[in-house]
Formats: sequence, structure tokens, C-alpha cells
Amino acid sequence: MRIRRPAIVNIDRVAELHPVFHGEYVLILSTGKRLEVTRGYRDQLAIALGTAL
Repeated sequence: MRIRRPAIVNIDRVAELHPVFHGEYVLILSTGKRLEVTRGYRDQLAIALGTAL
């Protein structure tokens, strides 16, 4: 799943999701890597994770 233009992640590897500011989120993978999720992709991510952001 794309979370920003240069980043695609495997949804099965998502460990945590934290809001930051201005509608953006930080996604933490099971490896500990932190990636930013931009506003343009957050709705698609919410649908994929089955949650409301």
C-alpha cells in the first residue's frame, strides 16, 4: 500500500499508527522503522487497516 509518493509498505508489517499534526500520521513497522503517512493517502490506509483515522 502506498503511504506517500516514494513509499510503499506491506500492510501486514504495520505495528502502530500515531497522529502527528495537520492530518498526517507516523506509521511504525514491525521492524521499528518509522514512516510518515501524508494526508492524501490516509483515507486509503484507514480502509486497508479497517480503522477510522
